[in-house]
Amino acid sequence: MRSFQLPLEGIHRRKQLQILNLKTDFQAGPKRPAFLLFFSEKHGKILRKETQLKMAYLFNPKNILSVLILFIIMVGGMSSYAFYISVCPRRFISGVNPSHFGLKYEKVSFKTEDGLTLKGWFIPKEGKGSTIIVCHGYPFDKGNILPSSLFLHKKYNLFLFDFRAMGESEGRYTTVGYHEKKDLLAAIDYLRSRGIESIGALGFSLGGAVIIMTHSPDIKAIVSDSSYATLDLMIHSLFRHYHFLRYPFVFTVRLLSRMVLKFDTSSVSPVDIIKEVKSPILLIHGERDSQIPVKNAYLLHEAAPKSELWIVPGADHGEAQALATMEYERRVLEFFKKNLR
Repeated sequence: MRSFQLPLEGIHRRKQLQILNLKTDFQAGPKRPAFLLFFSEKHGKILRKETQLKMAYLFNPKNILSVLILFIIMVGGMSSYAFYISVCPRRFISGVNPSHFGLKYEKVSFKTEDGLTLKGWFIPKEGKGSTIIVCHGYPFDKGNILPSSLFLHKKYNLFLFDFRAMGESEGRYTTVGYHEKKDLLAAIDYLRSRGIESIGALGFSLGGAVIIMTHSPDIKAIVSDSSYATLDLMIHSLFRHYHFLRYPFVFTVRLLSRMVLKFDTSSVSPVDIIKEVKSPILLIHGERDSQIPVKNAYLLHEAAPKSELWIVPGADHGEAQALATMEYERRVLEFFKKNLR
């Protein structure tokens, strides 16, 4: 009996040790039961195989080419849409005219050198005096800027008109400054045909940029509110939320401009022209302009150090006059009084 029991006791002891060792292995971590090792190795092989297949698919030249073509189509489509809605904006015709403010005015029309008929308003003041041309922003019309320019009527005749493809004027598309120079030159010719020699100009946003780029000696004093420095900066700003991916979009828009509109956007650059302008210039810009960042005003002033620069604290795009009404009107009236004879 003893010889039979002893081996059994020994076997049980060995099993206990095996179980104890197994528990220790699980607690220590490096050793695993055979069935777990088998499962892990098999699962690892499957994962490695799946990874290899995915990498082979991803780096397959045909698939890379397909992704590239898809990206080009996406960039081309989005850029073309942005280009179209920018150069063919929806017409904005405000219901405001000078009669709503009790003012007498003349509806006028005049032609540009490339044959477009533009519509405008001439608002005379009592007695003779200088005339201020008021140029609206993109993509609005003369009625949009009328209320904010009426303070000038205390001292001056006012002449407001619609740029091509905006308001009531003819034109199928805008060039955001390139051909709009012809519009302003036509407006100046119209005033001169009426015997008006003393001319100043106030422009907001696009209007301010156009006045600078037109570089007309007939304009004796310029107030530019929230102008851009270059059109290329504006295009970059349009796609700013795409971060580094904006570059292919910017390239495509510039390419479309050359192909469709026949001009290079880099040539629409007030910052390159302002240094040649002899007339006095007052630059106004909102400190927090979210559409045309204040950097544009500093670039313009740096190019023309003799210009006056006023940065309106806390103002967004188009808010300078609203946030500092009395100061705005005082500065502009004093500027024209000093520089218009």
